[in-house]
Amino acid sequence: MERLGIVLYVLDLNLVVRWEKDKKDIPKPNIIVLTKKMKKIGKIKEIFGPVDCPYFLVKIFKNITSLELEALKKERVYTLK
Repeated sequence: MERLGIVLYVLDLNLVVRWEKDKKDIPKPNIIVLTKKMKKIGKIKEIFGPVDCPYFLVKIFKNITSLELEALKKERVYTLK
């Protein structure tokens, strides 16, 4: 499990995540995203923004509730490698 970044926004069934700058390899699309409690919440769908500090659009799985999504704001999320 590796840190992906911090959740900035919740948009419908998507999260916008800012990448952790101290990482070297940018994850590819379709990588699973997890909470700190190891719950799978979605997959990376798009990478956008500046090359040195990109953002990720994470498509949320259907079993995640809106309350869980709101609780993720400003929280760190992780990827499976």
